[in-house]
Amino acid sequence: MTRKTSASLSVALAFGAVAGLLVPALLVGGLWMGLRDQQQAEAALQRELESRLDVLASSMPELLWNLDTVAAREVVAAIVKSPEVVRVSIRDAASSQPFLERQYPERRRGQSLTGKRDVLRGDALIGQVEVELDDHLNREAVTRQRWLYGMTVSGQLLASLLLVLWLLRSRVFRPLRELEDFAQGLAGGNFTTPVSLPRDDEIGRLGGHLEHMRGALQTQFSAQHALIERLRGMAETVPGVVFQLRRLPQGGYRFDYVSEAIREYFLLGSAELTDSADAWFARIDAADRATVRAALEVSARSLGPWQQEFRTQHGDGSERWMYANAIAQKQLDGSVLWHGFLTDISRQRRDALELERYRHHLEELVQARTAALAEATSAAQAASLAKSAFLANMSHEIRTPMNAIIGLTYLAQGDANEPEQRERLSRVAEAAEHLLGIINNVLDFSKIEAGKVQLERREFRLESVLDNVASMVAQSAASKGLRVEVDIAPDLHDTPLLGDPQRITEILLNFAGNAVKFTDLGFVRLSARQDADHSTEERVGLLIEVEDSGIGIDSEAQLRLFRDFEQADSSTTRRYGGTGLGLAICRRLAELMNGSVGLRSSPGQGSQFWLRLRLDRATPEPESAELAPISHDLQSARALLAPWAQARILIAEDNLVNQEVALAMLANAGLSADVAADGREAVEMFEHGDYALVLMDVQMPVMDGLDATRAIRQLPDKGTAVPIIAMTANAFDEERQRCIDAGMDDHIGKPVSAEQLFLTLHAWLSGKQQVKGRATP
Repeated sequence: MTRKTSASLSVALAFGAVAGLLVPALLVGGLWMGLRDQQQAEAALQRELESRLDVLASSMPELLWNLDTVAAREVVAAIVKSPEVVRVSIRDAASSQPFLERQYPERRRGQSLTGKRDVLRGDALIGQVEVELDDHLNREAVTRQRWLYGMTVSGQLLASLLLVLWLLRSRVFRPLRELEDFAQGLAGGNFTTPVSLPRDDEIGRLGGHLEHMRGALQTQFSAQHALIERLRGMAETVPGVVFQLRRLPQGGYRFDYVSEAIREYFLLGSAELTDSADAWFARIDAADRATVRAALEVSARSLGPWQQEFRTQHGDGSERWMYANAIAQKQLDGSVLWHGFLTDISRQRRDALELERYRHHLEELVQARTAALAEATSAAQAASLAKSAFLANMSHEIRTPMNAIIGLTYLAQGDANEPEQRERLSRVAEAAEHLLGIINNVLDFSKIEAGKVQLERREFRLESVLDNVASMVAQSAASKGLRVEVDIAPDLHDTPLLGDPQRITEILLNFAGNAVKFTDLGFVRLSARQDADHSTEERVGLLIEVEDSGIGIDSEAQLRLFRDFEQADSSTTRRYGGTGLGLAICRRLAELMNGSVGLRSSPGQGSQFWLRLRLDRATPEPESAELAPISHDLQSARALLAPWAQARILIAEDNLVNQEVALAMLANAGLSADVAADGREAVEMFEHGDYALVLMDVQMPVMDGLDATRAIRQLPDKGTAVPIIAMTANAFDEERQRCIDAGMDDHIGKPVSAEQLFLTLHAWLSGKQQVKGRATP
């Protein structure tokens, strides 16, 4: 027993009194006051709301009838002087817009209570008033009352508790500390510590008994000490290490006794091993450690002798072999105790192994180097194949359920009638799109790392790219009240360029998406101008910038922003999400196009992300003029399919959920469709049916989509005339090329969005995209 242990008794009593008296009193009283005061506060707030509604309803008829906004503002101003009023709205029954409305969002700090009242002029309904109150002031008043109650009750109970603890301290704890000091003296071998408790009670009698025990212990201690000293002297003269090793019932090991020779062989003192043998196990060579433990476990179960050779290390790092020989005994407490010794057999072991080592050295060296070379070659090939297979499989396995999630969410949004349901489904859709963006970033980054990104080189115009990016972020910007502006220098208008517009769009869309994400007020501007220092007659130097009025970035964070897997700071991920890959991918794509990216920013002053490129000028050709950007609005995309309501579509898809999603999307656009569960069934249905277009999955049982497409293309007449569009969860360029090589005309990667599906179907059904003539596969 220590002084700390004894003192903890008073602490335990104090905590017990607090738990038994103070806490229940506070809980019961607090709950009762909380319920009563909360109900009274709610009733008072309701009466206040009704009072303000009465005032507005009685004063508004003439003002609303005469459209007297000045007087109405004075009435409303008197109402909103109260700090609990969050919003006052007056509506004219003849107009869809509010006649007068005042809102104070900064007062909305708790729960709101809203009331409405009709405004009547005579018996005629001429408008409606609505008042919204916030209850945070009432809640603060209730909280103050609870604190006052708690402090009062706590003070009274603590005073009583302190009186009880003072009495316990003087009559119980102080004598116990004297007995504690006496017991500590005995434990340390001090048999002269006196016990002075002149009391005729339980504690005094206990002190007397302890004095009698002290004499008996002193005699036994002296005899045992002499015996231990004789045994220790004998053990220290024996060659090697003498030990007693105990396996505890719960599975651990410790040395009951070990001679000081242990320091020579294992660089450990005996005192270090009395509580745990882990340090000794750690000195055993890692290659033999598990074998030693296993042999000890076998000996413990069978109670047979433990005889084993194992390695350890000299102080200079050289290897040393030890031989263990011990007898196991089962103890009453369930432990096993080994009595034995450890002997150094390093010289015998080295002599025996030296000849064997020389005999096998050359052969092993040749075999090892040959095997290492073959293994390295095989590992490199396997790693490359495994990485490609893993990326393709991950793309398919993730995008397949994502297609179901996004598709079913889209369908559920169409069926949802309640605003709350639509809001929740909208959040599900946003989360799914966010997850899909992360997946695409990871896959894009992996493709760039593997050197599998191929750049296109085709004619395009920069204004089309910027307009397309602006249209894609317009909806999210509008939801935050942001302006999206496009500013292109006059000398770049209608300038044909050669490059990869898709990759340029990816970079700018990432910049613009981040600008919208980190901007709450103001604008997002996309601008482009020529870089005169890098422009020639054959090439155009471009500086494209995305500027915002958002939160800005400090200079330290800018240094790591374009690094892989990094963001401005660790709080960015928690607040805004993201993987830290988007800007790293932008940097790598720009570098692949022999360009560069960067930014200029200050905290609170917004940011400017820029992209520099040098692109070849193209010779304009009338027939290569680009089509005007198609709206990304879902309603517009669905309306484009109205003229083909009688067209029939064949869907080849083995996944039941994806079948349901595809059928429902087409039905939502007014198209009818049939479903084939595998490639063979798709070929048979196509042969006997009249279909305007085929949506073909690739990975299917019985016959996959590639073989099914080849079989359809071999059918006479219509086999080569009907568009076949791949709809697969593998979004890699290699997969797209495999689909085209098999005879398909287009490729839609899962998850499929309704807009993307409708626009693709319109392009092929309308004839804007034509089935190219092809030889029979």
